[in-house]
Amino acid sequence: MFFKRKKQDTMYPGLDDQLAVLTRDVVNVSQKLDALSGLAERFQQFQDTAVQSIERLETALNENLCELGHQFDHNRGELTQQFQQNFYPFESRFQQLHTEIHKHDMAIENLLDEWEEKSSEEESVKLRLKESDEAEQLLLHLFESYQEQFWNFKHYASSKDDTWTSQITLMEKNLEQYRRACSISMIQDCGVSVDYALHDIIEAVDTKDPAQDKTIAQIYRCGYLYKGKVRKKAQASAYRFSKKEPDQTNKTDKKAKPPKK
Repeated sequence: MFFKRKKQDTMYPGLDDQLAVLTRDVVNVSQKLDALSGLAERFQQFQDTAVQSIERLETALNENLCELGHQFDHNRGELTQQFQQNFYPFESRFQQLHTEIHKHDMAIENLLDEWEEKSSEEESVKLRLKESDEAEQLLLHLFESYQEQFWNFKHYASSKDDTWTSQITLMEKNLEQYRRACSISMIQDCGVSVDYALHDIIEAVDTKDPAQDKTIAQIYRCGYLYKGKVRKKAQASAYRFSKKEPDQTNKTDKKAKPPKK
């Protein structure tokens, strides 16, 4: 019995210590449970508050969306009306401009057609003018050849047979009206002042008469003007005033020298 009680006495203090430890653990667990309960309550309160805030935000958003929708519909109607009011005059003006542009295009096409016709006519006129100029040059060359032959024939006839002189003079009078009609003026007069634009002086003849100085003594080859412009100068001799006796070989009664080639 003694040993059994002694063994029990040694076991009780160990149980008391364990019981104390368990008691402390229970107390700690209770405190933690209380803390967790408080946290759970605060979390629940926070959750409730958050839910209420979300509900209020949703309500506010719905109200704002409705208001914005009404404002958008109202503004869209006003903008549509303003756009229509502004667009109709612009559309009318655009149609007017389109019509005017079409008219201008048609006018430009007509002008281009007229320009092509005028260009064709201009080319035809240029061709005719070129042909006319070529024919004119040929006729002038023919006239020069004829005039030179007629001039030589006149001087030959005057030196050989005076009866021809009156006939040639009459022929020249008849031809003069045709030359004037063709704008041709002959350079063939003697006794006129020397004009280097009209005369090609190839010989000087001494004279004691100062009044004859620098005048035409004799025409060797006649010249002519065509349409007021010198076509060919006349080859001639001119008097030169000199106090010396004139050379007998230079007297004007000698035969006309042939023109220089």
